[in-house]
Amino acid sequence: MFQHLQIAYGFICVASALIVSGVVLLLVIKWRNLRMARMKDEARKKQQDYVAYVIAHLDADEELKLPVGPLGKWDLAVLEEQLIELAERVKGKHRERLAELFERLGLPEKELARLTRSFGVNRLDAAYKLGAMGCSQAAPALLSVLKTERDEPGRFIIARAIARCARDTADLREMVAHMVALSPESPRLLAEILSESAVDPAPLMREWIEHSDWRLVLVAMAGMPSTADRELIGSLWKLIGADEKEVRINAAKLLLRTGDWVTPKQVESLIKHPDWEIRSLTAKSIGRWADDSYVPLLSRSIDDENWWVRYNAARSLAKLGDDGFRALCEIASQAKQKEIADLAMQNIQDALRDESAGSGQAGAAGAKTKHAMYHSYFNTQRAGHMTG
Repeated sequence: MFQHLQIAYGFICVASALIVSGVVLLLVIKWRNLRMARMKDEARKKQQDYVAYVIAHLDADEELKLPVGPLGKWDLAVLEEQLIELAERVKGKHRERLAELFERLGLPEKELARLTRSFGVNRLDAAYKLGAMGCSQAAPALLSVLKTERDEPGRFIIARAIARCARDTADLREMVAHMVALSPESPRLLAEILSESAVDPAPLMREWIEHSDWRLVLVAMAGMPSTADRELIGSLWKLIGADEKEVRINAAKLLLRTGDWVTPKQVESLIKHPDWEIRSLTAKSIGRWADDSYVPLLSRSIDDENWWVRYNAARSLAKLGDDGFRALCEIASQAKQKEIADLAMQNIQDALRDESAGSGQAGAAGAKTKHAMYHSYFNTQRAGHMTG
């Protein structure tokens, strides 16, 4: 009995000691964090005038001056943080001037040392800061670190830093080749990363659009500009017949982005493509272009075997003015399949509601024309029976 009490007493003492130690540790950590926050705030206030000077002279021609007097380790770290925040908000000449200032302050050298001797979060932090500084001499070290990074989010942080520090297209090519091998499902993110580089990625896009590796082709398509020349458009047409389905669909999306890149004959070939996704994209795009010359093509597509193609064809017809509305009325009144007739009628109802809700004389005239057309096909006294 006495022995059990001794054991219980010992357990209580140990538990109490652990609890007290934990509370003390938490208080110490809290005190340390508060002290660091106070020191950081004081350092920021001390550097406030200098940062304001840098911002005010980013457009000037003369070299930016260094801070007056020696900077302690803590002051330099806080100034680095403030200048990086500024670098993230500017581009072009302003970013170049900040890169020169970083160099004169010796910050890239400090972060390069951290990059090579640190691991985990500290190494990623160094990579991010080197990228924000646009330090070109860090590119080889960053490429080396990228190949040893196992964490996927970490790889993208390093890849972004490489893009910002790249010396030429060779650095970008090496980075992307490594990334697509490990993360082939992220072409859009890689294209976004490339867009942040001071090195023009356009030559790489032209190279990759013709590449045999479909992963690089997807990166090139994701980074393709909104305006493309005939050479790029010609390459996209070749990709419509690619072996990889994702490549075919993305090529169609780009070609159909604007009606200016395709001829009526090409549109007809796309709406007959073996991939239902491409047929559906084509039907949907025609409605966005608002080109009523495609009404006959859409009328035929409403008989497509795929529901999405039929749906988008009907929706687009409803957007093509009186000719499109007339085609829907013909389909609804003559279709042998109830499903197709119902789909056409649903879009007729939607079009009548939209016209009735339209404002001004043009809206009233459009509604009157469509109601008259509806009466002529379905011989009802009030279109409101269908739209109510």
